[in-house]
Amino acid sequence: MAIDWLTGNFYFVDDVDDRIFVCNGGGSFCVTLLEQELYNPKGLALDPTMGKVFFTDYGQIPKVERCDMDGQNRTKLVDSKIVFPHGITLDLVNRLVYWADAYLDYIEVVDYEGKNRHTIIQGLLIEHLYGLTVFENYLYATNSDNANMQPKTSVIRVNRFNRTDYQVVTRVDKGGALHVYHQQRQPPVRSHACEVDQFKKAGGCSDICLLGNSHKTRTCRCQTGFSLGSDGKICKKPDRELFLVYGKGRPGVIRGMDINPKVADEYMIPIENLMNPRALDFHAQSGFIYFADATSFIIGRQGIDGTGREGVLKEGIHTVEGIAVDWMADNLYWTDDGPKKCISVARLEKASQTRKTLVEGKMTHPRAIVVDPLHGWMYWTDWEEDPKESKRGKIERAWMDGTNRDVFLSSKTVLWPNGLSLDIPAGLLYWVDAYYDRIEMVHLNSSERKTVYEGKELSHAFGLCHYKHFLFWNEYRSGSIYQLDTITGVATLLRNERPPIFEIRMYDSQQQQGTNACRPYNGGCSSLCLAIPGGRSCACAEDQILNPADNTSCTANPSYLPPPQCQPGEFACRNNRCIQDRWKCDGDNDCLDNSDEALELCHQHTCPTDRFKCHNNRCIPLRWLCDGDNDCGNDEDESNTTCSARTCPPNQFSCASGRCIPISWTCDLDDDCGDRSDEPDSCAYPTCFPLTQFTCNNGRCININWRCDNETLLTRPLPVTERLLIRPLPVPETLLTLPLPVPKTLLTRPLPVTETPLTRPPPVTETLLTPPLPVTKTLLTCPLPVTGTLLTRPLPVTETLLTLPLPVTRHS
Repeated sequence: MAIDWLTGNFYFVDDVDDRIFVCNGGGSFCVTLLEQELYNPKGLALDPTMGKVFFTDYGQIPKVERCDMDGQNRTKLVDSKIVFPHGITLDLVNRLVYWADAYLDYIEVVDYEGKNRHTIIQGLLIEHLYGLTVFENYLYATNSDNANMQPKTSVIRVNRFNRTDYQVVTRVDKGGALHVYHQQRQPPVRSHACEVDQFKKAGGCSDICLLGNSHKTRTCRCQTGFSLGSDGKICKKPDRELFLVYGKGRPGVIRGMDINPKVADEYMIPIENLMNPRALDFHAQSGFIYFADATSFIIGRQGIDGTGREGVLKEGIHTVEGIAVDWMADNLYWTDDGPKKCISVARLEKASQTRKTLVEGKMTHPRAIVVDPLHGWMYWTDWEEDPKESKRGKIERAWMDGTNRDVFLSSKTVLWPNGLSLDIPAGLLYWVDAYYDRIEMVHLNSSERKTVYEGKELSHAFGLCHYKHFLFWNEYRSGSIYQLDTITGVATLLRNERPPIFEIRMYDSQQQQGTNACRPYNGGCSSLCLAIPGGRSCACAEDQILNPADNTSCTANPSYLPPPQCQPGEFACRNNRCIQDRWKCDGDNDCLDNSDEALELCHQHTCPTDRFKCHNNRCIPLRWLCDGDNDCGNDEDESNTTCSARTCPPNQFSCASGRCIPISWTCDLDDDCGDRSDEPDSCAYPTCFPLTQFTCNNGRCININWRCDNETLLTRPLPVTERLLIRPLPVPETLLTLPLPVPKTLLTRPLPVTETPLTRPPPVTETLLTPPLPVTKTLLTCPLPVTGTLLTRPLPVTETLLTLPLPVTRHS
C-alpha cells in the first residue's frame, strides 16, 4: 500500500485479483485504478507532487511501470533483464525510481522516464529482498528469505553511491514492508487540485477525488453503480443499467465493464472467490447476477451492489455450461454436461425444492442456452469433439416445458457452437462457432441463415451477446473482448484480460420486457410455470406430481425413487457426490465432506505391495520414499526413521541426506540433493559448447550472446511458486482450475480428456503432491553443453512450465 499524503487517499496492490485500487481517507469510497495487463503486481510507490504512481509487476512480462495518479497514461519504464521486481521506492528530489529484484538479487535505478538505468548493488549480500525505501544517501531493505526458514528478517542499509558501504542494521521477526518515517519523505505543496471546497467535498467531487498527472489536476471518480455527470464532479445513479458482464478464470471472478472502454465507471461489485465461472445471466428486476462455477459444482447469485451472495443450487450439479433466466416466470434454466447431458429448470427462489429435468440425453456436449419467454421457446447449443467421422454440432430448441424438442440447425459448418444471443424483437438468433471461427445468425421464422463475421480476431470465441446493432464476444484463449458493428463490419478490441475468459452478457434491463401467461400470479401454478407458445404449462419438482384435480398444484409422488447417483466403481459420498472408488481412504478429502476418509471406513485400509502407507492412509509409490519431497504431507516419507536404513539402487547416487538421485545428476552444477553432496569440490565440470556458449569461471555455461552485455547473471534456481500446471488442452477448451501459485506441481492421476473442466473440484490435498519439484529439472532456454545435465526419468504430462523467460540459468 501507499498513501497520497496530499489528498489522504490510500492506494493498494491486490496480487490475488491482480489489480490496483484506491480508497479515500475515510474508506467510504473505493475504486479500481488498474486491472488490465497486471499479472502479479507487488510494489507500489507514489509521488503526488508529480501526480505519478510507480509499481512493479511480474508474470508474463516482468516490468516496472508508471501511470498518473488517476490511472491514465501507463508507461513501461523497465521490461528487460528483470525477473521478480518487488520492492520499489522513490527519490522524490532527483526523481529516481529504485527497485529490488528478488530473483536476480540486485537493486537498480532509473529516472522517472525510464532512462539512465544502472545497478546500485548486486550479489549474495542482498538475496530475497522484499521491502525497499530510501533516505538521503542510503537505501534500506528487508530480506525475507522464507526458503531457508530463517526465524529472523534482516534489515540492511546500502549506500547508494558506494556499494561497499553495506550494513545489517537489525534483525526482526517476520519483517516485510519498510519505510523511513521523516517529513522529507512526504514534502508538502502550497495547494493541490483535491483541496476540500466550501461544501467539504475534496476537489468538488461528490465521491472521490484523485490527483491527475500533477498535483494541480484532478479526476473525480464514482463509487460502484454510479456514473459521473456532465460537470465531471457529481455522481448519480444512471437512468438505465447498461453494461457488459463477463466471467474469467485466473483469478476466478465475474466483472462488469462499460461498452465504452474509455469510461472508468464501475457498474457492479465483482463476484470474487470463484474458480471456473463458465456460465452467467442476470435478472434485472432483482439486480442479481446468476452464475455457475463448473469446478465448485454450484449455481449461485450476487447482487450487482455486492450484496446477497448465496448458493442457489449446491447438489446434483455436475458441469453447468450455460444458464438462462426466464424473467417473466422467475425461473432459471441450465445445461449440464455431466453424465446425464440434460437441461433443467428451477424457480429463482427455493430452487433446490423446485428443480426439474426437462430434456435428457441425445446430446454430446450441451453448452449455451437462451430462452424466449415471450414466445415460449428455448434454444441451446450442442458441440461435437471430433471434426472427423461426419460429426456435426447443432442448435436445438424446445418449448420451455421441454416438449416439442427438435434440431433447429445443423450443418457441416457447425461443430463447436459456443455462445448464443437471442434478439427477441428482431426474431434473430446469433451464435459463434469456435472451430470454424465465425459468427452467424438465423431468422427464427424462416430459418434463413447468414454469416455475420469471420475476421482474423476470431480464434476461439466462447461467449456472445448483443445490444442494438452491436455484437460482443470474448476469446477464450487470449482473454480479449471485442465489439462488432454489424452495419459497418468493423471489429474493435475493448479489453484484454488474463485468459481464460468465459461467458459474456449485456446487462440491459430493457431486454427483459414483455409479458406472458406466467407473468401475472405465476400463471396460477403453485410451483413451476413454464411458458409454451400461446400459453403456459404448470409443472412440479422431480419428487412431485401435478394434482389431477386442478393441474396447477403439486402433491408428493408416492412412487418416486431418487435416481442412483453413482455408477459401478464409484463411491457415494454423504453429500451425494460421486468419486472413484479407489480414491477413498487415500488421505485426500475428495468428497469435500471427508466422508471418503471417515475413520469407520478407513481403519483397516491397506496399500498395494508396491506402495508405502502413510499414517493419513495415503498410498505413495515406494520410489518416492526419501527423495526429499514431502509426499505423505506430514514428512513421514522423509523422516529419519523411514530413510535411515534405506539404500539407493545401483544406478543412483546416495546423498548425505539419504535422498537418492540419478547418477547423471551429480556434478551438473545443480544442488539436487539439497545439501550439495552431489556437487563436491572434486567434480570435473563439463566444457561448454564452443559455438553457442561461453564458459564462466565457475564452470557454468551461458548463452554466448550474454557475454559483454554489462549484466551479471546469477545461477540461483527459480522459486517454486512461479510454476504452472500444464496438461494437453482437450478439444476445444480446458481450464486449469487450481488457484496459482500452488505448492505442488504434479497431478497424482491423469486428467480426463474432455472439453469441459474437471467433473469434481480438485481438493488441494488430493490433486497436488505436497513437495516442490527440484527446481533443477524444468525447461532449457539456451543450448545445453554436449555433456550437460539430462533427465533420466520420464517427466509426467503435468511437469512444470515457467511462466517467464529464463534469462539466468542454463537449466533450472
